Amino acid sequence: MSQAIELQVQPREITGKASKKLRRQGLVPGVIYGFGLDAPQSVQVDSRTFDRIYSRAGNVHLVNLRTSETGPITQAFISAVKRDPIHHTISHVDFRVVNMKVEITAHVPLVLTGESPAVADGEGLLHQNIDNITVKVLPSNVPETIAVDLSVLTELGSMIHVRDLVIPAGVTLISDGDEVVARITAPTLEEAPEAAEESEAAEGETEGESDTDES
Repeated sequence: MSQAIELQVQPREITGKASKKLRRQGLVPGVIYGFGLDAPQSVQVDSRTFDRIYSRAGNVHLVNLRTSETGPITQAFISAVKRDPIHHTISHVDFRVVNMKVEITAHVPLVLTGESPAVADGEGLLHQNIDNITVKVLPSNVPETIAVDLSVLTELGSMIHVRDLVIPAGVTLISDGDEVVARITAPTLEEAPEAAEESEAAEGETEGESDTDES
């Protein structure tokens, strides 16, 4: 289950287009909104620190937000991250506060584990259809990932459906159980280069004979 990660944020007075100044200073503007707040709170966070935290927390880990070292903790999810379309740097972040006693809808990443015997034997290729599933769960119990055991894919045509996944206790599956997660497909046969060259040569000879007949 997910574990909260601490992130230091600061109240933000600069808003709107003036936020460009913050980005030039290595800061990312953001907002905290959601349960228990009368109004959204404008904040700012060090960009490098946020990059590090976001790589760990993603959108499924709770983050402990602090406005000071001794101040109160606000538990929230990183709900949205906006990036600069050219430089791909983070330009804004949204933190969503949730009621810890009420279940939320979450998208949990799928992680492939083990090895498919069909792939190992060269019988087929692994094709992954989806990389996450949707669940309903208390905020403190959102799984970091859900494993997909590939060892059951033993032959061509084998499939793993969402209903086959092992869902942790306290987590309710919302995604369609009949949806295919992964399957084994037939290898794609590509014409060998030598065969392709011989075919082209044969076609050229045929075209030449045809020209001769017409003359």
